[in-house]
Amino acid sequence: MENLSRSEQKRQDILLAALAEFKDKSFAGASMDAIAERANASKRTVYNHFASKELLFHAVMESFWQQSKCVVNQQFDTSRSISEQLESIASAMWDLYLQSEFIEKARVLMAEFIRQPQMMDQVIQQVNDQEQGLPRFLHQANVSGVLKISDLKVAETQFWGLCKAFAFWPVLFQLHDYREQRQAIIKSNVAMFVQHYQAKTE
Repeated sequence: MENLSRSEQKRQDILLAALAEFKDKSFAGASMDAIAERANASKRTVYNHFASKELLFHAVMESFWQQSKCVVNQQFDTSRSISEQLESIASAMWDLYLQSEFIEKARVLMAEFIRQPQMMDQVIQQVNDQEQGLPRFLHQANVSGVLKISDLKVAETQFWGLCKAFAFWPVLFQLHDYREQRQAIIKSNVAMFVQHYQAKTE
């Protein structure tokens, strides 16, 4: 486990406290005083780490995207099959979607997007700037000649759509649990994706 300094640990405590506060009271209803109390910290300590509630909310949002980015940060390996590598990516994302803290962040952010639609522009830009793992991977597979994709953004959206339909949205909204079918679903989704985009041999 990563060893954090006292300051880093306190920052993490504040972020977790903020997540709980935003979940219970929304961004508008949350207060720095309440966040400080939840984090067992002084208000001054909270402000030393985050100068405003807006910056604290932004930090929660940033940590959400960073978690997504870290999971899909693998390079295309020409020595392994494309299906095996995409299955590995899909499986790693499924693991992430099962983490309660990640899902709580997703719920908090979605609630704020509904209340504040203008925030979507900021988030979309942030996704474009940071979630470059899969587009980079697909680009490398394209260059290698394994895949033939004309629009990487469309292909990325299709792949995540297949993943999220079974692994993310059902967890977020507490719907059907597909975990028992996980491996079969991942293999089927990847097979459809690869069949469509695999470079055809003459």
